[in-house]
Amino acid sequence: MAMPLIRTAAHLGISLLTALAWQLAPTPAAAVGPHDLVVPRDYSTIQAAVDAAAPGGRITVRPGVYREQVVIDKDVSITGYGRQKTTILAPRTLATGSDGDTSIVEIRNGASASMSGLTVSGPGSGTCDEGALGSGIRVLGGARLDLDHAAVAHITDTPAAPCFHSATAVLIGDVPTSTGSATIRDTKITGYQGAGVVVLNEGSTAVVERNTVTGHPSLSTDGIEFVAGAVGRITGNTVSENACREPDPDCGPDFFNEFQHAGIVADGPGTVVRDNRLVGNQVGIYLAGGSIDVGGNDIRRSSYVGIALQDGPFTVRNDRIDGGVHGVAVVAAFADTNAVLEGVRIRRTSGAPVQTFECCGFTATATVRE
Repeated sequence: MAMPLIRTAAHLGISLLTALAWQLAPTPAAAVGPHDLVVPRDYSTIQAAVDAAAPGGRITVRPGVYREQVVIDKDVSITGYGRQKTTILAPRTLATGSDGDTSIVEIRNGASASMSGLTVSGPGSGTCDEGALGSGIRVLGGARLDLDHAAVAHITDTPAAPCFHSATAVLIGDVPTSTGSATIRDTKITGYQGAGVVVLNEGSTAVVERNTVTGHPSLSTDGIEFVAGAVGRITGNTVSENACREPDPDCGPDFFNEFQHAGIVADGPGTVVRDNRLVGNQVGIYLAGGSIDVGGNDIRRSSYVGIALQDGPFTVRNDRIDGGVHGVAVVAAFADTNAVLEGVRIRRTSGAPVQTFECCGFTATATVRE
């Protein structure tokens, strides 16, 4: 029996940010020093500048659209003039990367790359059957990404479609063996075909904070996922509009026989999920495995459940849930689930504010404390 979290990982193979904050332009590119490289002054493409840069070098990219793939396998920083001015755009033909998949930017071989003040954008020109766009930014092979005041947009195929193993905006790590790490801050991630940010595999870590992550209006998507043992912090993000879309015949409210899409998904004990705003997702937050630090989240207009807790011990503190069929679902599918809800405020649900779901001889219990 396929469970939602399993389905999510297989499909990938893969603070409310106020209007004022988004109006603030990223810090302009730093003054260019004598050992910096400037695109297109010194090199016409970003890739040529990366190839020429010394390890630890800095690359400034002037305003413009750069239609190319970029592969980074050394420590380097790339700074644009703002996400509305500097764009790395998917080329018409995408070459496969070191993992056999395609991406617009690939960071690999233990490299540490810093990117800010720019947009990485699709769409790809392939289809589900041939030349599909795997991800916008790909981090693997022990590499690290620091993404700040940037954007990742339109990570879809042409036409946009529900393709398997396709179109994650930022993908970090992979199963069964590859890992990666990242810090993603103050970045706008929109219009992806599969998922917004995915951190995958034991040993992969990330800090994801103060970002806006918005799903595709016509495709089934997930927002931020830490799965297959990945751990880290998910704090202060606004995540919205991730849900099942037609046609998706396997979606529905039955946790044991159907699948759900969520704003935030995590299954790694030790992960922190705090102070996020979730709006208009099918499930606001879906957690599995227990021992996840969750609290202070503001969850509104979920089409089914505000928070789903599956297979383990959970303590949820001071979350606010408004709308949905249930505020909190406590699900026992492969292990007993015991949820303690402290100061969780639930209002305007069409069904029971707290609902348990049990299968296969396991028990689900919920303790509510003011």
